[in-house]
Amino acid sequence: MPATSQTIWNKGRVVGKKPPLTPDQVALIRLLLRQERDLRSLALFNTALDTSFRGSDLVRLRVSDVATLSGVREIVEIRQKKTEARHARPVQARLSAGTRDSLRAYLVASERPLHGWLFTGQGTRWSHNHLSESQLWRLFKSWLEKARIDPSLYGLHSLRRTFPTHIYQQTGNLRAAQLLLGHASIESTKEYIGTEQAEALEIARKYHL
Repeated sequence: MPATSQTIWNKGRVVGKKPPLTPDQVALIRLLLRQERDLRSLALFNTALDTSFRGSDLVRLRVSDVATLSGVREIVEIRQKKTEARHARPVQARLSAGTRDSLRAYLVASERPLHGWLFTGQGTRWSHNHLSESQLWRLFKSWLEKARIDPSLYGLHSLRRTFPTHIYQQTGNLRAAQLLLGHASIESTKEYIGTEQAEALEIARKYHL
């Protein structure tokens, strides 16, 4: 029988979990955004990393979630939008001094009201709407391209995974990673950040046939 032509669903795609950013990649993207004086992108990038919020929660942050009339908060608390998390306890995140500085500079320059969206779309049409997840992805992709990092290897979950993965790698504290991600179970966190796979690869590096 003649061979039939079929489209391979994963042709040209990276299959599996998208990896977190490395500390060197984070430092490079921050440097480039500072050099460009892109206050909005720097504040958004830093907030995404520190909070480890899902994209759907990150884009819906209001100014009042991160700031008061007296200044930028150190602790941010939200209820996750995801359906199964609606009845869970609020998720907290700590904003580092560097992130608070970038948010402060961004808020002063943008003059956003406390009740308004923290991050909005660009241009007149989008200026009163919160940033969409597709717009967030396009921004993240542009940051990766500036840093000469292949965007096809990463996704928005890469931003979410970065800080909890770093915490786990440095401390071995999976419970801390679970709390940062707002997961209901430790097994979900192990699966999400791929701890077992990472540990297996680390062991493999130490042994040779």
